[in-house]
Amino acid sequence: MSLTYPLLKETRKGIIMKVEQAKQLIQKYQEYVDAYENYHPSNMKQTAIKLYAELNNVSEVANKLNDLGYRKDGKLVAGKRAQVKLISNDVTELLNSEVDPNDQLHPIVKKILNRNRRRKGVVV
Repeated sequence: MSLTYPLLKETRKGIIMKVEQAKQLIQKYQEYVDAYENYHPSNMKQTAIKLYAELNNVSEVANKLNDLGYRKDGKLVAGKRAQVKLISNDVTELLNSEVDPNDQLHPIVKKILNRNRRRKGVVV
């Protein structure tokens, strides 16, 4: 069994964790779940934030946003900006953007995104 939680220690006899550490971990996860469940997106950025909390994959989030009809401004064509589909880099840009002080989910998701990117060898 491979554990990724820094508070857990695995031995031949099982997993060792102090109860207080377990309580702190549960509280941290509960705050994340509560922030997610109480999040009501009203624009593309907020929708991307909530979707990333669900999917943890920027490509899947981009596909889902495209399916929902979200688009970004593209090149200037005949005096008008073309609307183009989103790609994973667009989602990463949205998630790494400035955090609204009233947004409880965005800072958590941003931290998760950057941790995932570091694991994959992307310089953050």
